[in-house]
Amino acid sequence: MVLYAQDIMQKAHSTLSSTIKASNAAKIMANDHQGFIVVDINGVPAGIVTEWDFISKIISKGLDPDDVALGDIMQKELFWVEPNTPTEKVVSVMNERGIRRIPVMKNGRLLGVITSKDILRIFRDYMDNLTDLISRFGDI
Repeated sequence: MVLYAQDIMQKAHSTLSSTIKASNAAKIMANDHQGFIVVDINGVPAGIVTEWDFISKIISKGLDPDDVALGDIMQKELFWVEPNTPTEKVVSVMNERGIRRIPVMKNGRLLGVITSKDILRIFRDYMDNLTDLISRFGDI
């Protein structure tokens, strides 16, 4: 059975405007228990900000997060996949690009996000199923 991006993504992720200050975004991320936020420009997903961006682009430089907009620190090259992308391709893109989160989009609209944790979860499920099959039929 092939799983697709739409099968494993976390749905209903919101976006924040590129003009929102980093301090406000950090509060939202903390409240939502998320290590990232998708950033939009004029309502269209345009980048992503991760906890690493806060550390490397604000904290390590001694900047005040009240003075920094998300648009100033977001990763502007937004890699994304379509909902019907097979998980094998999703994993390949994430690996090639060295990213831990990838938005799932259709017609310029954000549908969800796949994280490395989601990939590990499906791998664990696969291994559990494989172990179960081996235990049932291993003595053949």
